Formats: sequence, structure tokens, C-alpha cells
Amino acid sequence: MAPARSGISTTGGPPRAPCYVRAAVPGASAILPSITAAAVAVALTLAGCGASEPKPEAAATYPVATQASFPTRQSLAQHVVLRITVANTGARAIPNVAATLTMAGGAGVQAFSSNLAGSDLATHSRPVWIVDAGPSNGDDAFANTWSLGAIAPHHARTFAWHVTPVRAGRYTIDYRLTGSLTGRSQLREANGDAARGTLTVDVSGKPPTIRVTKSGKIVSVPQ
Repeated sequence: MAPARSGISTTGGPPRAPCYVRAAVPGASAILPSITAAAVAVALTLAGCGASEPKPEAAATYPVATQASFPTRQSLAQHVVLRITVANTGARAIPNVAATLTMAGGAGVQAFSSNLAGSDLATHSRPVWIVDAGPSNGDDAFANTWSLGAIAPHHARTFAWHVTPVRAGRYTIDYRLTGSLTGRSQLREANGDAARGTLTVDVSGKPPTIRVTKSGKIVSVPQ
């Protein structure tokens, strides 16, 4: 009887080593029922047929120095940039630096938005800033989270969000930095604190004042 063979990966990764299901056939009349063989093959495939699974990410801590900047006074329709720089001060590479932004309402509210109350709403996020451009190649499947890849020792990466405020008021943005999307790779400042912070911004309801510098550059001045 020809062996039943399965090389299909159930995790979406590369195929595992081939698995075989063999039934002893003493005679032509003694044939393993096909449904039984199929059930055995499926069970062995789901069990991995003895193949080793990828090892989970090991927990680790990496020393970093971080710096965040965001204008504390802004005006409606003014183009501003939120920047967060992460420098690897250790001797090991950080696997995949990630930044998560949250505002009032927690993870259920989109980044750069405020919480809108109401049980009949499709979304509870009301934009405070419109994101004109986020970190380059930083989008991923996690809500309010961006990642920029590995950081070699003594190197740095910078997250940059180019945004425009569209709603006046005082707002607070909390940011949290990790060394991977799973969160098992923790980032610590020199004082031992987790790499995180808070930015408070006042957005004026008046449009910015436009002036021309000595060099001829047109700039906006928050009200």
C-alpha cells in the first residue's frame, strides 16, 4: 500500500518534514478502511508528526535611550510632527522596535483620536489629528502600533508621524516602546524605568498666524 504523505504546514510557514502513515496489509482482503487512514493522517498532521515547532520568543530586556518631541501648543490646520527616537545603548541588537500610542479611552480608541461616548456608535474614535503620513514602512496588524525593525547596538531609529490637528482642546498621548510586537522584548531606560512617556498638547481653536522669516521662509505661529 502506498504511504499517505503530508508535507503541508498548518501555520503558514515552510512545509514540515514529510510524514508517513503506513498500515500493514497481510492480504489482499485485509485493507485498512480509507476513512480510518484519513483520520490518522489528519491527526498526525495536526500533531506535527513529531516535527519541532518554532521556538517562542525568549523574554529579554534591552537598555535604550529615548527622546520624544511634539509641539505643546498647536493650532487648527497647523502641520506638526510627533517624533520618538529610540537609541540602542546595549551590546545586543533589538529584534523589532515597536511604538504603541494610546489616548483617553485606551486601546479601543484609534491613535490621534478622542473617545466619543454612545452605545449606538459604530466607532468610539473621533479624530483630533489627521495623520498625513506615519512612520515609513511601520504599519502592522496591531491596533495603534507601529514597528521599524531591528536596531543594531549603538544605533537608533526614529518614529515620525506628520499630523494636522482638527479639533481644539487639551489632549494627552501616552506612548509605550517595546523591542518586539509580542512585548516579550522589553526596553529599559538608564534609570531602569520602562521606555514609555506622556505628551500633553493644547490645540487652539484659532488658525495659526503666518509670518515670513528673514530668510524668506513662511512659518506658522500657534495662537
